[in-house]
Amino acid sequence: MAGGFHDPLVTSKIKPPSERGTGIVFAVVAAIVAVLFRGTQAVWISAVAIAGVLLVVSFARPALLKPLNRAWFKFALLLSRVMNPVVMLLVFVVAFVPMGLLMQVWRDPLIRRRKPELKTYWIARDPAEPGHSMRNQF
Repeated sequence: MAGGFHDPLVTSKIKPPSERGTGIVFAVVAAIVAVLFRGTQAVWISAVAIAGVLLVVSFARPALLKPLNRAWFKFALLLSRVMNPVVMLLVFVVAFVPMGLLMQVWRDPLIRRRKPELKTYWIARDPAEPGHSMRNQF
């Protein structure tokens, strides 16, 4: 049994994007940089030139962008490995921790707080209630 006892977590291999798509994305980013820094002439000329070259190469010879595509894809996988736990921690800290603290302040479902006026901490249950029997569970 090489696979173990359960289904694998990852069922398919992630495919990298096409070289043409990566080139177009980088060209658009360079164009956005050119628009944002249009006041600085050196940055504007460089960004427009890079955007133009990437756009032409993306449509004429996308195979030339294979190393860039591979590097960008590996960077994206690394970024996802780092950011996914960070985002999950943020969700936990923002949503669950405050709710847990509020529940500890207002609720006591396990009756953990001391109540000296009680004789016992046992909770009386009515055995006649339906659904609370251990017989015929299935």
